[in-house]
Amino acid sequence: MIASVLSFLDRRHYFLGAELHRVLQRTVASIGKYVFPYKWRLLFSVLLGMASATFNGLMLIGFQLIFSLVLKGQTRTMGEPVRLPLIGKLNLADMLGFEQDAPVGLVGVIIACSFIPILIFIRGFLSYLSIYMQAVIASKVVYKIRNDTFRSVMRQSPAFFSNARTGELMQTVVMQTTAVHQNAMLLIQTLAQRPLTIISILTVLFAQDWVFTSVALLIFPACVWPIMRIGKSARAVGQNEVSGSSDLMVVLQESFAGSRLVKSYAREEHQCELFEVTNANVVRNTLGWTRLLELVGPIVESVASIGIGAGLVYAWYRGLEAENFFLLVMALTQIYPPVKELSRVQMLMQRAGLAAELVFQLLEKVPDILDAPDAVDSGRARGAVEFRDVTFSYLESDGIKKEVPAVNSINLKLDPGKFYAFVGPSGAGKSTLYSLILRFYDPDKGSILLDGCDIRKLTQTSLRGNIGVVNQDTFLFHTTILENIRYGRLDASREEIIEAAKKAHAHEFIEQIGGGYDAVVGEGGCKLSGGQKQRLSIARAILRNAPILLLDEATSALDTESEKIIQDAIQVLSEGKTVVAIAHRLSTILEADQIVVMDHGYILDCGSHSELLVRNPMYQKLYHLQFSADEKIPEIA
Repeated sequence: MIASVLSFLDRRHYFLGAELHRVLQRTVASIGKYVFPYKWRLLFSVLLGMASATFNGLMLIGFQLIFSLVLKGQTRTMGEPVRLPLIGKLNLADMLGFEQDAPVGLVGVIIACSFIPILIFIRGFLSYLSIYMQAVIASKVVYKIRNDTFRSVMRQSPAFFSNARTGELMQTVVMQTTAVHQNAMLLIQTLAQRPLTIISILTVLFAQDWVFTSVALLIFPACVWPIMRIGKSARAVGQNEVSGSSDLMVVLQESFAGSRLVKSYAREEHQCELFEVTNANVVRNTLGWTRLLELVGPIVESVASIGIGAGLVYAWYRGLEAENFFLLVMALTQIYPPVKELSRVQMLMQRAGLAAELVFQLLEKVPDILDAPDAVDSGRARGAVEFRDVTFSYLESDGIKKEVPAVNSINLKLDPGKFYAFVGPSGAGKSTLYSLILRFYDPDKGSILLDGCDIRKLTQTSLRGNIGVVNQDTFLFHTTILENIRYGRLDASREEIIEAAKKAHAHEFIEQIGGGYDAVVGEGGCKLSGGQKQRLSIARAILRNAPILLLDEATSALDTESEKIIQDAIQVLSEGKTVVAIAHRLSTILEADQIVVMDHGYILDCGSHSELLVRNPMYQKLYHLQFSADEKIPEIA
């Protein structure tokens, strides 16, 4: 079936345009693998649609029989022959065993007329079954496409999210997949039913009066010209509509996510104005698309009505009998809807193609960071990390590597059970090493080893399963405290979660909150203070119980008393684990086993606090600047 559709597109190359033709071929081929599991159900639904379409011709023949019995009044007898299209003359008296001169009578008329709703119901029910089955298949397909698209986004590296607009991603995953579903379903219904509907009706019409039908249809080829003219404008309008919808979603997402900043700077009106401008563009483009889509129907109807008018003049000239005249008029009016829908096929193709192009670009995007084909599960690691001559540069916005590396020629060994701290000015490369350990990026040169194995030979899931993380910017989901802590280990029991919270010194404030562990923290944890959010993040890492713990200013949001408590908890947690802390506040890492001093992507020195304070100028500068500001210089061990 997919091959048939592709063949159909090939034949319409000129009519569709080269670019649209390419997009649609790619769309059909991409959707084909999702439709394939339902191919027999789809075929059956198409056959039901074709049966419904073909039934239009049979229904017209039935109407001709009914009109012949009813419209000649009470003088009609059962033996009077009825001439039906495609069948010829029919004697009901011989078929039903009546006397030739037996009148039709009121009962016969009522029985004949009762077949009108029956015939219409049969056609409608066949169409209903076809459409419903196609809707079920389309829903299953879009469900799978949407899931796969989301999974594809989730597989992307942080570099992808750094350049992507969140609102645009949301719009593609949710709205564009829906657009593919809706427009593809309309296309299937239109192409499966409408041509056969027209053919079946025309067959009856030609059989009834080929001259009348030919006169009525003479003008129909002229309908193609406005469709082609409008179709060229429709693609540009459709692209603007999709782009505008993405921009609108971006404004919404950024306004909601940055609500605190908006409020802080009193920029509510600015955001409203920005939304109004973007929303106006969306409305304008949507109206433009609707105008073009709906304009096709009236143009086709107007042009076609000229032919129908000419046909009716011919019917008057010939003096057609009432039953024949009504059949011809009814048949022509039945052609209107399918012709009107077929006239929109090109625009539906354009809309489906545009939406599918965005979806499948995202769906088929290869992540920057991939597991090697022979990647292995690391199991639970000891926690030994080693950097071997590691150099890494970030990408520019145009995808070219920056000339100056973020880290350069890094050689460093981190032994299990020890506490390491990275210090240095902003841009020194501390966070880059942090990201490289997590394999958010791969080094341009050199390698990073976990227990002696290159982390590129390990699965990403098993690597990160050995790492617990506490970030400077704590993120909490809009769910309960319990579920936010459980994110560290999804199979953890309530008792284990509470124990982790106690170690992070979060249990006390949790118990004081209404609802306790079942309290919802709000969007991004907005119902909690910065220090409370930080403690939940630490509890999450404690629950994970990974052999490697990465701390990015883990105590930055805590007061002095809480900081001391958390430092004690981290010290207990660090036993038997490799702890790596990125710190600007030296007071949090004075007791580290090794402090790594960095600047401009290089390691300048490595040693204990006492050693560095004696020999390293950069560390001395950081130390004296910070503790001068704090007006307190701690004792040196």
